[in-house]
Amino acid sequence: MMPTPDPERQVQFLFSVQRLISDGSFVATYKFALLLALADLAVERGDDTTESLPLDTRDLAEKFVDLYWRQVLPWVPGTSRDSGRLAQATGQGAAVLNRVAAAHEHSQGSLPRLRRDKAAWDRLLRNVARTIQVMPLWKLQTVGPDRLHFLYPNVGKGDRIELHGEAVYCLRRFRDLIGDIAETAWVRFVRRLPRNHALLGEGPDLREFLFGSDRSALHAVRDLLREVEGNRCFYCAESIRGEPVVDHFVPWARYPLDLGHNFVLADARCNGEKLDRLAAFEHLERWCARNARTDWTAALEDRMLPHDSRRTKRVAGWAYAQVESGHATVWQRGRDGLVTLDPRWRAVLLS
Repeated sequence: MMPTPDPERQVQFLFSVQRLISDGSFVATYKFALLLALADLAVERGDDTTESLPLDTRDLAEKFVDLYWRQVLPWVPGTSRDSGRLAQATGQGAAVLNRVAAAHEHSQGSLPRLRRDKAAWDRLLRNVARTIQVMPLWKLQTVGPDRLHFLYPNVGKGDRIELHGEAVYCLRRFRDLIGDIAETAWVRFVRRLPRNHALLGEGPDLREFLFGSDRSALHAVRDLLREVEGNRCFYCAESIRGEPVVDHFVPWARYPLDLGHNFVLADARCNGEKLDRLAAFEHLERWCARNARTDWTAALEDRMLPHDSRRTKRVAGWAYAQVESGHATVWQRGRDGLVTLDPRWRAVLLS
């Protein structure tokens, strides 16, 4: 079992991440996507005692597809995909973006539909994985004349890596901070590309467009939640008056997880009181019981809504462990209803 890195080494890890962003060379957004993918895979597949985490380019390709899926849409609604899509590279175009755009059109914008088409899905992942191997994988940790190795051995070739145990720990521990650093740099890179200047005078907030929650998914799951669970607030159990709100049980601000098992129906009051906090044990226990029901998973599958109960549970386990290690509070009910996290959370999430 890997020993926990001491505070000095954790700070040095963050300095190294910052160096990749501030001193590295960028011709596309791939390095930002790779850093985000590594952090998410550390959360979803690692733990705080992991000695190392083996990953291959197909694992990374799935994360790249998730990241770029919404970004291939036109920046300005009503424009064509080609003329309205934001550039993500200094050259003619980013190959991954073009591949994802073609798959997006082929599947009519439905990622679950694309995943069901195994031939098309495998073809997309192979092509994206090939680009990752050639482009960012062996260039991310090269800064000027220096070849760094703090994330994984920088051997310069191959389609597999081994994330160091210390890197797994730090990526999990500082996922929010690293995600914010990478997303901010990504937005800045896209904004600075000359080909985007004419487009960016219009449309919504750029960061929300690139990394925000999928609003179409929220609308689709809202109707399903009302059908399966009734028009009651998940948190207070009262009938919802007015328009119901689809809440991310693990808040989006803590981890971007637009999967069906992470959604609950809430009234506007409870949603506004919970904000970006994790919910107390009584809510967590009911949420886990709901997600264990085969009828809920079957309903998500029938509606072709993105879902993954195992991944959702892993992310929730990571999020609650972060709260526990930081001695933070969780939300139970009411505007000031914060309580200490019940240690029984481990029994329902880590069993």
